[in-house]
This record gives sequence, structure tokens and C-alpha cells, in this order.
Amino acid sequence: MFFVAIASVGAILLVYAILSHKRLKWSLQRLEEEQKKVRELAVLNDIVSLLYKELDSRSIIDTVVDKAKELVRSELSAFLLLDRGRVIGFYSSLGEATGCMPEASGILARVMNEGIPVRGRDIKGLEGFSRLPETHPADIKSILVVPVLLRDEMIGELILANRLGGGEFSFRDEDLLLTLGFHAAFALEKAKLHQEVSRLAAIDGLTGLNNHRTFQERLETEIARARRYRRNVSLLMMDIDNFKRFNDTYGHRAGDEVLKRAACRVTESIRSIDFAARYGGEEFVVILPETPMEGAVVTAEKIRETVMNHKIRMGGSDISVTISIGVATYPEDAADRESLIERADTALYAAKRAGRNRVCSFRDMPVEY
Repeated sequence: MFFVAIASVGAILLVYAILSHKRLKWSLQRLEEEQKKVRELAVLNDIVSLLYKELDSRSIIDTVVDKAKELVRSELSAFLLLDRGRVIGFYSSLGEATGCMPEASGILARVMNEGIPVRGRDIKGLEGFSRLPETHPADIKSILVVPVLLRDEMIGELILANRLGGGEFSFRDEDLLLTLGFHAAFALEKAKLHQEVSRLAAIDGLTGLNNHRTFQERLETEIARARRYRRNVSLLMMDIDNFKRFNDTYGHRAGDEVLKRAACRVTESIRSIDFAARYGGEEFVVILPETPMEGAVVTAEKIRETVMNHKIRMGGSDISVTISIGVATYPEDAADRESLIERADTALYAAKRAGRNRVCSFRDMPVEY
């Protein structure tokens, strides 16, 4: 009996030891899972902090693409940017897509249409796999695509591929990416609002040209660049001829229309690298980077002729508006921003005195000036 009792106690202790070991193993697994969640949340929190500090949309997307891989431990990542169901950008860890944007077809269309994540390990048999963007040519073994929603509108898709260590992406990965996408959407909206506010702050409300403050800042920048690289920068200062007469004859609304039409003619006559602004009243300015005086005069003549040849209907008649333009060039005519503006303005005054509707460069002014 004694030995039976000892055997029974031993069996009980053995069972207890096994249960304790299993409980300890389970506890360690739970602890490891909890620690993993804490690490993931810490990474997610760091990413979100970075996103909300950014005010540039491209920087936000680059951060999302870069950090999403770290968050769910994947080899590849991409962000498909959408606008009303149309692909307007595809950015991946392999580089930005060039040329034609990929269509939201296959897996991407499925996520867009259903608004739910799609994931798979055996993706060769996953519907639509073969129609992933050709801009992402890597060998994809596993994939997770989640929608990026801003309120009820889908503005993008996050694409993760090739989970590190193999295997399939998990529901936990879906949740993490959905959370990341949620914050990315609001960060992009914040950046868009900031960019719009900045744009409006730099634009003249009537003509749509850059305003006086923005012009001064840009001219300072262009002169600094020209000084550094030993280049020219020219300035055109122009004034609508007899503008007061238009206002007195046809009213201020007609005068505003003249300003808007003239601004349009100016912008269509210059290069994309040039910078047009409303200087004040009926005066406009154009900065011409890397342009010597001779080239600036050619551009000025083009503007003058374009404005003159554009008729404006007023009081039942077609009215021709003309413009006088003064030209000055850095560094031949002036060594700094203030002097360049002064010299261009002096040349403009000379054009007015000479009969209006003409171009006058500071260097070619009559000696009396």
C-alpha cells in the first residue's frame, strides 16, 4: 500500500509538473504576444507622429511606404493613390511609377469596389493577381492590400508583399495597416488643406497671379541663385495703358475684367519656369530666370503684342488694350533685388513717356533718363 501511495503521489506530482509546464509555456507565449503588440503599437505611434508633422503630401506617402514594411515586417510595400476611382499615383519601395499609371484592376479593383482588405499566401491562384501593376515586377509570394479611407471616400490602397519569414499576412497585420491607413488619410487631408491655404496666401484674388509678397520673395531667391551660378535673371515691369480711362468710361467691373484678361495674356506668353505676379493696381511683373536682356526683350514684345491683339467687348464695341513694359537684367543693370525693381520701373516710365504700347530696356533708355 505504501508503494501504491507513493506511486499515486508521484503521478499527481508528474501531472502537476506537466500542467505547470504547460501553464508556464502558455504564460510565456501570452507574454511574448503582449510584448509583440506593445512593440507594434510603439512603431505605429512613432509612424503616426511622423505623419502629422509632415505638411507635404509626397513626404507623407513616402513615410507610409517606408514604415509600413517595418510595421508588419514585409519585404515590399506600395501606396496606390486614388481620386474618385482613378489612379493618380503609384509609389512603392521599388521606386515611383513612371509613364502611364496602372489601372485599379484585379486585386486592386476588388479592394476598391468592396472596400475591404484582401490577403493571400498562394497568390498565384488568387483572383486578379496577374493584373497587379507592372510597375511592381518583383516575385510576390504573399500579399495584403487594405483600403485607405477618408470618411466614406477611398483615397488610396496600401499594398504589402512578401511577409518576412514566409507565411501569410495575419488579421493583426490587417488591423495595423487599417489603422495606419486611417491616420495617413487624415495626414494627407491636413497637408492638402495646408497647401491650399499656402497657395491662396500667395495668389492675387482677382487675377489669379502670384501676389506682391510672393513676388518679392521669389525675386530674392532667383537673384541669389543667379549670383551663385553666375547667370542672368531679367525682370519685366508692365503697366496697362490708360487704365484709369477704362474705369471712368466703363466702370470698375469692366476695369477688373481688363485686369483679368491682361493677366491671362501674360501667363500664356511666358515659359513654365517664369514667374508672373500682380505688382499692384494695374501693374504686373514677370521674373525671367537665366534670361539675358536680349531674350527678355523678345518675351516682353511677345506679351505686348498678345495683349494688344486680344479684343475685349465693352459697351457694344471691341476694345483693344495695350501695355507698356520696362526691362532690367541682373547683374548688368542692377546688383540686388531693390535696384533691379527700380531699374525696371524706370524703364517702364520711359516706355510710357515715349508713347505707351512699347517695350523699353534700362540699357537702351535715352540719355536723358
